[in-house]
Amino acid sequence: MVPRKANQRKTIRNRRVFWSKFVLILAVAVMSFVFVFLILKIMRSDNEEQSPVEPEIEIVPEPQPEEPVIEITPINFQPTVDEWVNSIGGRKGVMIYDLDREEVVGKYNADMKFETASLYKLFVVYEGYRRVQNGLLEPNGVINWTGHSALECLDLAIRESYSPCAETLWAIIGRDELDEIVQNDFDITDVIVSNLEATPTEIMQIMKLFYEHPDITNETLIAQIQDSFLNQPTTTYDWRQGLPSGFSENVNVYNKVGWNWNEEYWTIYDDAAILDFVNEDRHFIAVVMTSGVRYQQIRDFGAQIEEAFYNQNVLKN
Repeated sequence: MVPRKANQRKTIRNRRVFWSKFVLILAVAVMSFVFVFLILKIMRSDNEEQSPVEPEIEIVPEPQPEEPVIEITPINFQPTVDEWVNSIGGRKGVMIYDLDREEVVGKYNADMKFETASLYKLFVVYEGYRRVQNGLLEPNGVINWTGHSALECLDLAIRESYSPCAETLWAIIGRDELDEIVQNDFDITDVIVSNLEATPTEIMQIMKLFYEHPDITNETLIAQIQDSFLNQPTTTYDWRQGLPSGFSENVNVYNKVGWNWNEEYWTIYDDAAILDFVNEDRHFIAVVMTSGVRYQQIRDFGAQIEEAFYNQNVLKN
C-alpha cells in the first residue's frame, strides 16, 4: 500500500510534466507557424520582384477619315477691270470681292469717294431689318404717311428703290444714330450716310452684310431680302438695265442701283451686286460707281465679268 503523501507528490509531478510538455508543444507550434508565415512571405516577395510588370495598354482611338479639302479656284478679275476702265471715259470706281475666298479680286479707285445716289438705302434697309429682327420695329405697323407697313417699305426700298419708304425709315432710325450704327456696328468706319458719299469698298462692305446677314436669322426676313434684290420688275424704270442685264441665266444677280439722269447723260450711275454662279457654287460682290458713264457700258462690264469667270474656271479645273 502506497503512502498517501507519496501519491500526492507523484500526482503533482505528473501534472508538472504534463504542463511542461504542453507549453513546449505550444511553443513549437507557434514557432512553426511563424516560420512558415515568414517563408511564405519571402517567397511571395521574390515572386513579385521576379514577375514581369505588364505594360499599360494605351487605347488609341480609331482614326477617322479626314474630309477632303475642296480647293476653291481663285479667279483674277483685275485684267478685266483694267481693260474695262481703260476702254471708256468718265469717272469710275470698281470693287470685285470673292466671297468664298474672302479676298479682293479686282479693283479700280476702290477707295475714292463717289456719290451714292440711292445706294444710301442699303444702309437704311439693313438697319431696318435688324430692328424688325430684334423687335424694335413693328413689321406690320404702317410707316407714317406711306401707307405701307415696315416690311413692305423695307422691300420696296430695294425692289423699286421707293424713296418715300426709305426716307421715312431713315427718319425713324435717326440720321445721326444711323451714322453711328454704320460706323460702330457695321464697322464701316468712314461713312456718313447723310453725306450721300461712299467708296466702292464701303458699298462692298454693306453688300457683304446683306450676303452674310449675321444679325438677321429670321428665315422669312432673309427670303424677303434675297427676293427684293433678285426680282425687280420694270416699273417707270428698268432697275436691272446695268450689271444684271450683262449676265446670262447661269448667274443670279442680286443688285441695287442708284442713278441720276440730267436729260443728256448719267451724272451718276452706281450698281452694287451679289453674283451667284449657281452651277459652280461661287459667289462674288461687284460694285461699280460712276459718273458720265452709260448704263450700256456697265451692262457690258457684267458680260465681261462672266466671260472672265468661265474662262478661268474652266482652265483651272
